[in-house]
Amino acid sequence: MHIDTEQTSISERRTGLALIAAAVLCLVASGGLLWWHYGGAIFNDMVLATLAWCF
Repeated sequence: MHIDTEQTSISERRTGLALIAAAVLCLVASGGLLWWHYGGAIFNDMVLATLAWCF
């Protein structure tokens, strides 16, 4: 039984890591699409405005 719980734990960790990796990939891809569509200057202004709003 101890082996089964370790295998479940490993699969849960892999699932969690896959979800985190997918979320990071979505953020990077959305940033790339914004950069491609709006260009560097507008994208930088949007990022700076968002950071200013957060802090």
